[in-house]
Amino acid sequence: MKKLITLCLFALTLLLSSQNMTAQNTLEINAEANSKTKALRKTVKFEETKMDAVYKAYQSYGIAYKKIRSDLEGNADRLKKIDTFLDSQLGEILTEEQYIIYLKYFRDK
Repeated sequence: MKKLITLCLFALTLLLSSQNMTAQNTLEINAEANSKTKALRKTVKFEETKMDAVYKAYQSYGIAYKKIRSDLEGNADRLKKIDTFLDSQLGEILTEEQYIIYLKYFRDK
C-alpha cells in the first residue's frame, strides 16, 4: 500500500512538473511576442488596432520556432519557411511603407 501511494505521488509530481514546463514555454513565447510587437510599433508606428494581429503573428512564429530550435542547422528549410510565413503575415497586416521599414530594421535580427 505504501508503495502504491508513493507511486501515485511520484506520477502526480511528474504530471505537474511537465505542465509547469509547458506553461513556462508559453509564457516565454508570449513575453517575446509582446516585446517584439512593442519594439516594432515603436519603430514602424502602426495603429494600435493592428497590435493584436502583429502580436499573434509573432506568437505563432515563436511556437513554430520553439519546435525546431534544438536543431536549427538540420531544420534550415523549416526555419526559412517560418521566417517567410512571418514576413507574409506582417505584410498583410502592415501598410507597404510600414512593411518596408520592418524589413529594413527587423528582418535581419
